Amino acid sequence: MKPLVQVHNITAAYDNNVVLSNVNLDVNENDFIGIIGPNGGGKTTLLKIIIELLKPASGVIKKDPNLKIGYLPQVNSIDKQFPITIRDVILSGRFVNDKWWSKPSKQTLQKVDELLEFIGLKNVHNMPIGELSGGQMQRIFLCRALMSNPNLLILDEPNTYVDKTFEASLYNLLGELNKDMAILLVSHDVGTISSMVKTIACVNGGLHYHHSNKITNEVLQSYNCPIELVSHGHVPHRVLKHHEHE
Repeated sequence: MKPLVQVHNITAAYDNNVVLSNVNLDVNENDFIGIIGPNGGGKTTLLKIIIELLKPASGVIKKDPNLKIGYLPQVNSIDKQFPITIRDVILSGRFVNDKWWSKPSKQTLQKVDELLEFIGLKNVHNMPIGELSGGQMQRIFLCRALMSNPNLLILDEPNTYVDKTFEASLYNLLGELNKDMAILLVSHDVGTISSMVKTIACVNGGLHYHHSNKITNEVLQSYNCPIELVSHGHVPHRVLKHHEHE
């Protein structure tokens, strides 16, 4: 497999407060890595280092020279009073490859239409961004991340603000996208993502990489990964750690 990103011995800190220490991770073509871990464990920090929004305190990152990254951050903020339409927001994603003053090509406009069709907003493509709900906004930002035709798609809690119906469609789409690009997916829902990702990285101050999507509570505890597991079946239920009673 061709490596797209190689993270070697990365340490990251905010105001001398170390968040990540001695982190190593290789992201190869067509990888689908689920990134799990507790709040404050450093998951988003790792993503920011990969996309160069944050400079590591130490360590080395190597990237394929042809790497193109699509990024959906955990929280998107936008001035809802700004006079911009849904279509324009999605089109802004093309500026990774195109000059901002260039006229969008026929193929670019067709791609926008295809993305709008998928998220169910094609009939309101000229709606002002300020009239969208939180879930609709998240869908638009996902489309924008895909406009650059990335070979690495990075998603930080993509199901935030998204209804369950679209969440199922989203995960189906990611499976199709993974045929053409590598995906890094941050999520707290281990039970859901374990059925779709290929491998799992647990981030909690450091990084422990599991070469499988089959993760047990025993493995998580041994690597200091305090995450719940959810079991699926005829009666969906959550498996929690046994509590001792006096």
